[in-house]
Amino acid sequence: MKADTLAGERIVARLTKAPANDAPIGGLKVVTENGWFAARPSGTEDVYKLYAESFQGRDHLKRIQDEARAIVAAALGV
Repeated sequence: MKADTLAGERIVARLTKAPANDAPIGGLKVVTENGWFAARPSGTEDVYKLYAESFQGRDHLKRIQDEARAIVAAALGV
């Protein structure tokens, strides 16, 4: 699954390295104008951790989280 939008907004960046120093982030960060999510594997469990932020409020954050889970699940084939 290749997503072009997240929570109704165009995805403007897909990052696997930190912009400041080009260091690997150990996962993926997906960015829109008004929010983002990052997913990376846990260092201690066989799961991934999801981090997200919205600049538009709680409902927008919930959409980001729900769509992020679907995107990550599709990428992992789960």
